[in-house]
Amino acid sequence: MSVVRTLKKLDRGSGMPLYLQLKEVLKEHIEANYRPGDMIPVESEIEEMYQVSRMTVRKAIDELVDDQIVVKQQGRGTFVQSPKITQDMSRIFSWTEEMQQLGKQTETRGLEIQEVRPSRKMVQQLQLAANEKLISIKRIRYANGEPIVIMINYLRASHIPGFLETGLKSESLYDDLEKRYGIRFSDAEEIVSAREASDLEALALQIEQYSPVMHIVRTSYLADGTPMEVVDLVARADRYQYSIRLSGNSRSRNLI
Repeated sequence: MSVVRTLKKLDRGSGMPLYLQLKEVLKEHIEANYRPGDMIPVESEIEEMYQVSRMTVRKAIDELVDDQIVVKQQGRGTFVQSPKITQDMSRIFSWTEEMQQLGKQTETRGLEIQEVRPSRKMVQQLQLAANEKLISIKRIRYANGEPIVIMINYLRASHIPGFLETGLKSESLYDDLEKRYGIRFSDAEEIVSAREASDLEALALQIEQYSPVMHIVRTSYLADGTPMEVVDLVARADRYQYSIRLSGNSRSRNLI
């Protein structure tokens, strides 16, 4: 699809730099005529139609990349980027519930449920007794048909008897735990880091090799303080972000 022929003309007498003008007309037309995943015209086509330098075109596109409107894919071109899914960090979330509130259709693929022996680190995280086992629930979570996260939930097996045999009965694990076992998490702590996707993660999430991902490890607690769950989550950095609401320092200060 060629779109630049229908875009507004640049005003060379304006005080606004040409690359910013070009950014705005491209942005306006993309928002009106393109869908996420569509490829925009190549740099040479935009350069020819507007009679501007390649540097001007590149700076305009770089601005669109910075604004997360488009994304460059090496060797392929520049594509319209889907809006990121924003996760509210102020509360413990159910993926399914959160996506439904955002108007997303959820789907689970690659479901694997098994009983596992905890690692030494997980024994410490969950304060497990000797020989205590965990139930591991691995899933690839989709939103509107697109893979977004790889999620592995590790739960104390002693608290969810029969789960291994019956499996997950709904799209939402947390909803399942509450209805079947009366389990609700009162608080949690998370560690968020950034890294490159492994080959298997890139394959599962349908992203390029070495793409950036968010790695999130959460420990969830019951009301009595018992650590019940560890979640290991790998999310696409191009489609997922966190929102954090911070409070200012409420302590009074003496001003001089």
